[in-house]
Order: sequence, then C-alpha cells, then structure tokens
Amino acid sequence: MQTTVDSQSARDELYRRIGRNVVNFQYLEATLRSMVPMLYNKSTLKELQAHQSEVSPKQEKSTFGNLVSSYHDRLSRSKELLNETVPDEGLAEPTLTFGFSIEVTEETEAQRRSALVNLVAERNRLIHKDLLNVDLKSREECEELSARLDEQYTRIRRHLDHFNSLRTNFQEMAAEFGRLLESDEFRALLSEEREDPGSLA
Repeated sequence: MQTTVDSQSARDELYRRIGRNVVNFQYLEATLRSMVPMLYNKSTLKELQAHQSEVSPKQEKSTFGNLVSSYHDRLSRSKELLNETVPDEGLAEPTLTFGFSIEVTEETEAQRRSALVNLVAERNRLIHKDLLNVDLKSREECEELSARLDEQYTRIRRHLDHFNSLRTNFQEMAAEFGRLLESDEFRALLSEEREDPGSLA
C-alpha cells in the first residue's frame, strides 16, 4: 500500500501515542517500585534509620509484573503481620514494625488486582507485539490502534493518580514516623525500656 499524506499523519499520531503510553507505564512501574518497601517494615532502630528509604536490590530488578504481585501480596499481608506478637526474649534490641493497609471489600481488591494485571499484559503487548500487527501505511489501522491507546492511557492515568495519592500519604506518614524516632519523647521511652524491660508492652 502506498503511503499517503493521511496515512503519514495517522502513523505519526500513532507513534506519539505509543511514546506517551510507554512513558506513563514507566512512571507507573517506578511509582510501584518506590511504594512496595513502604507497605511493611520490621527492623531494629539502627537498621530502620540506615535503610528507611532504600529499595532492595531484588525490588530494583523486579519487572512490572512482579512489582504488581509484590504490591498486592504485601498489602494484603500487612495487617496480619502487624498483629503478630514476638516474645520479648526473642529480640536482641528494640525492634520497630510499621505497615499500611487499605480497607476495601474483597471484590474491590480483586477488581483492582485484575485491572493492574491486565495493564501488565497490555504493556508487554504494546512493547513486543502491537506494531507488528499493524499496517503502518494504512490510515484506518493506525487510527484504530491510536483509539485503543487513548483508552489505555485513560486507565494508566487513573491507576497512576491513585498510586501517587497513596504514595503521598505514605510519605507523609513515614516522615511523621521519622520525626517520632528523633523526638525526645521517643528517646525517653527507649531509656525507660532499657531500665525497665517490658515497660513499652
């Protein structure tokens, strides 16, 4: 098929939409990567102060799909883990545990998980397959894929806005927690615990 002015314009618009969606998929992946460590943490005071904002090497290398799985798994387990009780004799030094959970129905949680899993599959298809199945000289085929990408972009942005809102809340709570760790009141509690083990129970 010979390239026309119309098909060239449609192809350029398709390329623009592909670039836009790929960049927003990367933003979504990066947001999840930064959020996963915030969902649950259990460590000594020294470990927490040293590594509070670090992303583990495993998470740094995780794929988008693995990050989605980690996010939902850690989120669903956070409340359960926070309720665990560790005997004092099992702790060599003061240990802090914090985590976050979102109160939603099981149906809503399943829908959110499914929507994210579907986005992972769509992202992989966009990167590896979609262009191979399109005649780039056809205005109709370029416009058809562009329309699908516009709809996809709407869903990506909805998830990204949701996660950015959650991350902002997490960061604010983590900052407040950090201020607590540096406060005189917390140091006094630690001193009290050292003098009278079990006083913080």
